[in-house]
Amino acid sequence: MAQFRFPPQIGARLGLALLLALAAGDGVAEEGTPARAPSLTVSVVPAEIRPMARDVVVSGTVRPWEEIVIAAETQGIAIAEVTVEEGDEVAAGQVLARLNTAVLEAQLAQAEASLTSARALQAEAQANLARARDLQPRGTVSRQNLDARVAAERTAAAQVAMAEATVTEIRARMDQTVIRAPFAGIIAARNANVGQVVVLGSELFRLIRDGRLELDAEVPETVFAGLVPGLAATVTAEGLEKPVAATLRALGPTVDPRTRLGIAHLALPPRSGLKPGMFATGAIVFPPKEMLMVPVAAVVWRDGIEGVFILDQDGRAHFAPVRTGLRREGLVEIRDGLTPGSRVALLGAGFLEDRDVVGVVEARS
Repeated sequence: MAQFRFPPQIGARLGLALLLALAAGDGVAEEGTPARAPSLTVSVVPAEIRPMARDVVVSGTVRPWEEIVIAAETQGIAIAEVTVEEGDEVAAGQVLARLNTAVLEAQLAQAEASLTSARALQAEAQANLARARDLQPRGTVSRQNLDARVAAERTAAAQVAMAEATVTEIRARMDQTVIRAPFAGIIAARNANVGQVVVLGSELFRLIRDGRLELDAEVPETVFAGLVPGLAATVTAEGLEKPVAATLRALGPTVDPRTRLGIAHLALPPRSGLKPGMFATGAIVFPPKEMLMVPVAAVVWRDGIEGVFILDQDGRAHFAPVRTGLRREGLVEIRDGLTPGSRVALLGAGFLEDRDVVGVVEARS
């Protein structure tokens, strides 16, 4: 007699149906009332309040903390020597360039000779006035003659003062021919060349004060108000091997009404590897804040809604929509929809449906 065999697919389905029927039969109570068996065993963790550090990611351009333009204070004089190059570190007072002083040296010599002559004339006028005052009581010098000698002495004194002022002026112009760094820093730009005739106020050098750089980072207004100077930060950029530690030095006084962004000035350490004009990304770290946290694996999606499964005392799972926030160290912040201490399904949560009866294994979060 021929034997009839089911196709493999149908046979597998019948076998599965038979197993489910047997499992259901095992779940019938002695009194004949069916008892619903757990459909799945899951691990659970409690939703806990934990102190978590928050950070906000920002980006911007690296700029000098303070950049000074060093310009010529005189004009019509050629540059005789330039002693620095772009990128050089300089000390306060260090010579950056020297101008040709040949003409000024000649003018100074002439002015000093005029001063010597004026002082000699003043000495003669003072001597004549002294003799006239000695003779005046004896009647040998008239009052008119005495007054004339007083006037001559005052004129000679004025001539000396003018000559001294001329000497002082030329010496000051001589000092201006030596271009010095007003403070320590790094030469960011050099526009001075030997033989170049300077113009009053023309830019010769740009100096980054103390070599200090900072990241001018754009911060969304939603977190800008919560920032305070002194917060720690890290800065990264293309080409850097590792993040650079930084500090929030100051905050801009305004928020751009078009972009809704404010400027945070992140001070960078010396020799950070960052250069002015580079684009960089920063992370400003907020102080730790108490947050309600659950493991990231406990959050699932059902019908486009983010939520978790909460287990009640009877072992039944209930889907609870939640609003999440910060994610860090494998945990996620629950901002709304959950209370501290709630028992949340972890391993196996992705297979649950609302009101499933499950077996429970406690797990650590």
